Amino acid sequence: MSDETTRLTPLTPDQLDDRARALYDAVLESPRGQGGARAIIRREDGSLTGPFDAWLRTPELGIFLERAGMAFRTDTVLPPAAREVAVLVVAKAWGADFEWWVHGVLARAAGVAEAAIDAIGHGKRPDFDDADCAVAHDVAVALVHRREVDSATLERAREVLGERALVEVVTLVGFYQLVSGVLESFKPPAPSGDFPVVGPPTRGPNP
Repeated sequence: MSDETTRLTPLTPDQLDDRARALYDAVLESPRGQGGARAIIRREDGSLTGPFDAWLRTPELGIFLERAGMAFRTDTVLPPAAREVAVLVVAKAWGADFEWWVHGVLARAAGVAEAAIDAIGHGKRPDFDDADCAVAHDVAVALVHRREVDSATLERAREVLGERALVEVVTLVGFYQLVSGVLESFKPPAPSGDFPVVGPPTRGPNP
């Protein structure tokens, strides 16, 4: 994730029209743009990292994608740790360094064990103590690597999470595959700060 591989020239605030500026402001005014996190997604020249710079080019679509991404953090019943485990499965499968690193930070904050994160990064199933994380992991692996969730995995997830959270984790996996596709297509620049951005093994062995 280096500036040398970036495939879109990052847009600075002075280059944005009103619609793109509305999206830009929405990203920075959301919880993801507050406190120390702002230094991750907003570079020193004002341009955005992650998928956001690409979405500024299609702000009518980008505003809904930004809202959906934020809703997965603020408006679901899916437990934060289980959510981040599922996202890490997607990031590992795609070799999406930025997504892996950012959601690794969020996973640790949500209480996901370092051993579990490391196992996901090496294509292994962690030994989860948390049943929510275990079924979220298994649903995500089934969707990403086999393109379907078998009946036994689905029923186990329904029993543990409930139907609403089950639907949310399936939708979450689809959304972050979309994000991974944007990241891996356009190779956005790294944050300006000196962050230890370390990605998972690139598309290593599948679980």
